[in-house]
Amino acid sequence: MMEPSATAQATRSRSWLQWPTEQLILKWIFRLLLVSTITFLGFDYMRLTERASEPLPGIVEREQPLVMTPPKQRDQIRPYLPKTTPRRRSGKPPVMPGYAKPPSHKLMAAEMVFTRGPKGQASAVGRIEPGSAERFAQFIESQAGEITTLHLHSPGGSVSDALAMSKLIRAKNITTIVGNDAYCASSCPIVLSGGTKRLVGKTAWVGVHQVFAAGRRPGSQTGGLATGLSQGQTISARVQQHLVDMGISPEAWLHAMRTPSDQLYVFTTKEMLRYKLASKLLSR
Repeated sequence: MMEPSATAQATRSRSWLQWPTEQLILKWIFRLLLVSTITFLGFDYMRLTERASEPLPGIVEREQPLVMTPPKQRDQIRPYLPKTTPRRRSGKPPVMPGYAKPPSHKLMAAEMVFTRGPKGQASAVGRIEPGSAERFAQFIESQAGEITTLHLHSPGGSVSDALAMSKLIRAKNITTIVGNDAYCASSCPIVLSGGTKRLVGKTAWVGVHQVFAAGRRPGSQTGGLATGLSQGQTISARVQQHLVDMGISPEAWLHAMRTPSDQLYVFTTKEMLRYKLASKLLSR
């Protein structure tokens, strides 16, 4: 075997001592950025997957009314209260037909109940749970067509049940009302939309947010992230089509699609009239 020449050894030594070219530096920077991006995306995906089955953050478990500043244009995002109600600093609990005194805020955490009031009025108070639409239909049937007005006070819940209730309300030519200081959130505005006339108090709380897909409700441990997103898009499309069928601007639901599920986009009175979610505002 021949020994390498002194010239070859010197050339090899100089090649190790030379600085890398600009092209090589850029190539390694690109590779590092690519690896970092993939790493962070993977970490974010795992975090989203883990959080998707956890209870919503913040005040999801709160059971006492929360004083909030009324919404105004460009200041309309508020915490979502699934088990209680928002309250204006000078506000009072809403008056509901069939109740001798304003219903307790604790009813917001309970399954929706339907109560008959005077002069064809009725109240729907509480969470819209799976099966609420069937119980509502039974209630309406038991009243022999005498219910002409339905007052709503609800943090929402099951979208499918809200859609079914809304369709029955329209079929029965019933007026829907969200009175002053009443709460109609999440899927409750879908029920409101079914009213042949939709009356909303000037101090009512009416708001929407992103829907919970099947298996993705707070605390749920089932369903994949991709499945939940797909189902959420399908449900939102159904809601928008329903609003169009009810004569409501589908633009109203765009606010729901943009608002995280632990928050609420609260409509101003001008918006409710513009979107036709309210056909008339109630005075105090």
